[in-house]
Amino acid sequence: ILQARGELDAALKIRQEEELPVYDRLGDVRSRAVTMGQIADILMARGELDAALKIRQEEELPVYDRLGDNDGIAAVRFNCAQILLAKEGLTEGNAQALVEDLAESFSRLQKSGRADGLVAVGTLFGQILAACGAAEPALSVLESAAQAAERLGWAKRLADIRALQRPIRENRAEGEA
Repeated sequence: ILQARGELDAALKIRQEEELPVYDRLGDVRSRAVTMGQIADILMARGELDAALKIRQEEELPVYDRLGDNDGIAAVRFNCAQILLAKEGLTEGNAQALVEDLAESFSRLQKSGRADGLVAVGTLFGQILAACGAAEPALSVLESAAQAAERLGWAKRLADIRALQRPIRENRAEGEA
């Protein structure tokens, strides 16, 4: 509730001083990882992007890897890409890291059939691929995202994805002409 109200310092203090010690005492590594992800969300909202990324990569992701939690891994890799984009935008220096994080997330979501995740990750991944000049893969990823949006009945998201596909198709057609 505090976090939703924008009371980030209070929310952070509760997560760090009250929640984490309980999970540590119980040995509940999954709940601790979830809480660390919530701390990363707070840090990101505060603009502390390096600290948020470090938590995602060093505290959260290894736990989900050890547990074999595909959805957890997919979510963390997507979050890492979002933090990197917020931090640097899309640059030549971070394009490969973005593509790797998003490809891993997207692949895992395809395997688990998480339509909601495919819409979110696929929409961003498709845009990154298109911006990197990979039109065909971008269109394929966006098509998967569109199909997932359609299955969920998310008409607005479907329309948004179709709008993203149009200029990629047009640019590809112009390049072929």
